[in-house]
Formats: sequence, structure tokens, C-alpha cells
Amino acid sequence: MKNVCITALLFFFIQCDVLPSNFPVYQPGATTPGIPNENKEFADLMEKDQVNKKQKTAEVLTYLLNDPEPEDPYTATVIENTSNCNIIVRLVAVNGSQIYNLPIPRNGKNHFKISKGNYTLKSNVCEAKYYSQKYIYEPLILKLSDR
Repeated sequence: MKNVCITALLFFFIQCDVLPSNFPVYQPGATTPGIPNENKEFADLMEKDQVNKKQKTAEVLTYLLNDPEPEDPYTATVIENTSNCNIIVRLVAVNGSQIYNLPIPRNGKNHFKISKGNYTLKSNVCEAKYYSQKYIYEPLILKLSDR
């Protein structure tokens, strides 16, 4: 099994809008009808992520150049994927009110705006499982690797 190297840093970085996905949480090995193939789900999520990308990039730059308001209910999440596999990072609020399915292309990174809160994070990185629980109230930078 490949080693998973995970480095999580809290650091002020970038922000852009991504709405929570309506896709169900992926269960590896599940054959239940209605759970989409993860490759197709990744493609659908990437397509959705590209909508208004220029506007989102402008919002990111504006966010970087200005101080965020402390009472802002949102924060930024930046995820870097240094593996050779496309991945979906699944954030599920512990209280169950928010679910985000975030697509990260192989050897790339992506950034998102999420609600602050306590989350479980799950992903499959080239068949290796990643699981963590984090209270995200400041920008989060996460690096996932298959090495």
C-alpha cells in the first residue's frame, strides 16, 4: 500500500465560492444504486467548479489583498494534490449541516470557500485512505500525496 504523506497548515491564503455538492458521500466498494462512479463524479465536480472561475479568481485576489472580517462565517480551504490520481476530498460537518465534495486534479491544487466549523475530511488518494477531523475556523492548507 502506498504511503500517504499529509501536511496540514493553517495559513491565510485564498477564497472563492463553491456550493456544497448534492452528491451522496462515496462509500468505497458500495454497489448501491444511485452512488455515482467516482471518476464520473470527479468530472462532474470539476465541470461545476469551472463555472464563473474568472470571477472566483478575482474574488480570491480581492480576499488576499484585504483583511477578512473576523465575523465572516466562511474561510478558505486550499488543497494540493501531488499524487498521480484525481481525488475528491469530502468534508462533512460534524453537526451534519454542511457537506462539501471538493475535486482536486492530479498534480494540481484547488481552493474553496467553506463555512467555518468542525468537519471530518475523507479522501481516497490512489487507493490509500485519508481520514481526519478538524475544526476549521481559519484558512486551511492541506497537501495530499501518494508518496
